[in-house]
Amino acid sequence: MTQVVDFSKSSISSFSQTIAVPILGAPSSNTLTQFGLATAQGGSVLLNATVGVQNTLGNPDLLFTILRGAAAIFSIRASALNAGQFDPISFSYVDANVPAGYFAYTLTVSIVNNAALNSANLVGPVDFSGLSLV
Repeated sequence: MTQVVDFSKSSISSFSQTIAVPILGAPSSNTLTQFGLATAQGGSVLLNATVGVQNTLGNPDLLFTILRGAAAIFSIRASALNAGQFDPISFSYVDANVPAGYFAYTLTVSIVNNAALNSANLVGPVDFSGLSLV
């Protein structure tokens, strides 16, 4: 039977259009949220993220990355909609067979195509959560 080991979440904004933070171009990135989570040997962590963006110029390609400690464990690329439109981006990832311990999970984002010709803002929501199971 599956047991819950821990749950944690971090949110800088739970509502759409409540912030306006420019997304940085690679190799820089925005650290969106971070939380600590206890894990059990061989367990899994279900990670969920929702990030609202607004395209402000061009067609930016966004790279979202999840880190466990300092190591990138997952990344996903998304393209924003037409200029001026709001786009909620949601994704999930299962970090399987994790070692026992207490880890920081961090969510980052950057624009990976030409930042001079493509730009976007974080506009909310920005929510990130993790559920540790064994």
